[in-house]
Amino acid sequence: EVSLLVAFFATLLNLLYLEPTSTQVMFDRYKLEDDGKRDSDEYKSLAKSFGKFHGISSLTNLIAFCGGIVHAVRLASKLAA
Repeated sequence: EVSLLVAFFATLLNLLYLEPTSTQVMFDRYKLEDDGKRDSDEYKSLAKSFGKFHGISSLTNLIAFCGGIVHAVRLASKLAA
């Protein structure tokens, strides 16, 4: 079933790459905030990078969720038939 595979691989991508990278960038950004470097170019770069990874992670979660819904609907339709 393609929808279940899509959900699985989207979740795997998020779990193994996107979420850890996003979290590391977030903590690096927090460290700069604590050091009072919120106006630095490095902070702005990290904020942009965090936004990118967080957005891609959210999109990947949405794709996985939709894949799960499609799979559930297909399973339910087989029960009703």
